[in-house]
Amino acid sequence: MRRIKRQNFRAFKLTALAITLAVLFTCSASSAANLRVSSATEGDYISIQAAIDEAETGDTIFVSPGTYVENLKINKQVYIWSESRKPEETVIRAADPTKSAVEISVDRASFSGFAIEGSEKAGILLTGVKSCYINNNRVQGAEYGILLKGSDSNTISNNLITLDEKGIRLESSNSNDIIDNTIAYNYGPGISLEASSKNYIYNNYFKNAENVEEKAANAENLWQSPLKAKLNIVRGPYIGGNFWADLEGKGYSETGMDENSNGICDTAYNITGGGTDNYPLFPKVPNAVKVLESNLNASAHEQGLDDMVKVTSSKTTVNKTDEAAEPAAKNATNENATDENATNEESSGEKESPGPGLGILGLTMGAAYFLKRNR
Repeated sequence: MRRIKRQNFRAFKLTALAITLAVLFTCSASSAANLRVSSATEGDYISIQAAIDEAETGDTIFVSPGTYVENLKINKQVYIWSESRKPEETVIRAADPTKSAVEISVDRASFSGFAIEGSEKAGILLTGVKSCYINNNRVQGAEYGILLKGSDSNTISNNLITLDEKGIRLESSNSNDIIDNTIAYNYGPGISLEASSKNYIYNNYFKNAENVEEKAANAENLWQSPLKAKLNIVRGPYIGGNFWADLEGKGYSETGMDENSNGICDTAYNITGGGTDNYPLFPKVPNAVKVLESNLNASAHEQGLDDMVKVTSSKTTVNKTDEAAEPAAKNATNENATDENATNEESSGEKESPGPGLGILGLTMGAAYFLKRNR
């Protein structure tokens, strides 16, 4: 009889446990919602920011293809993904160019599958965050493609960062993974580090006039992973370091040797400013580089350089014009002052001139100010 009671009690406990787990699972599943954004009318929201504002921790926001003119502030732990997973189809264009297009200020947020453009600051800014996931985005036309400030242990992977003043910038940011990115045709350094250490930077494709900004912090970071049998960013057989190209086709990876044909250059690459890539990648599969380059826009980079030269020339011309006008303005002021003094001397006869009266002095100062203002 006691045995039966014990069995019944055990069955009761198991049933109660099963019900409790089912309730907890149901509550957990129901606590995370999917929100949909569309530039048309079929979505729950027509702006991404509106969906972020309504979302709760753990929610996923799916964004349909289209162009969204807004500056995003992601201050909740949410997952924001484009539905198509093709960045060229889902564009975020900064409504206010003087601000970053996307700013993330919360831990464990995810942002993936977008084209970011139109900001004069950062395309994507991470400030004071940890464990965020920034993946499969195309960022161009900004001062910084992706900027990390005081942000640790984030993953920046599989992004195309191009036509920016600086590709990726880290400031006081440590232990981040920067992997599988194409950082090419930027006008300044592909990557820049300031007071940042213990970052893992590997399996990236670098092709810029200056791939790494020369900083002492470079030596405090790791520029390769242990060799691992897996296709790398240029389709070689091993994950190791980075692919180092330049705009003239004379980068270290482009001119190195690979006598054992393992897709790794035979000698290490010493990075400017300090640091070493012990396993720089070699183009074992030449067509892979061509395919990768087909996603880039070298002509846009050249046009950007030409535009910069024109702007610089225009500023130089304006400055020279101002410099030429300044002596003329000063001479004109001096001539006016001389004429006024002569008039005062004639009217006063043989008396010693007391200098220009207050009215004359005021006119003279006004004229000088006007000329200076016009300059």
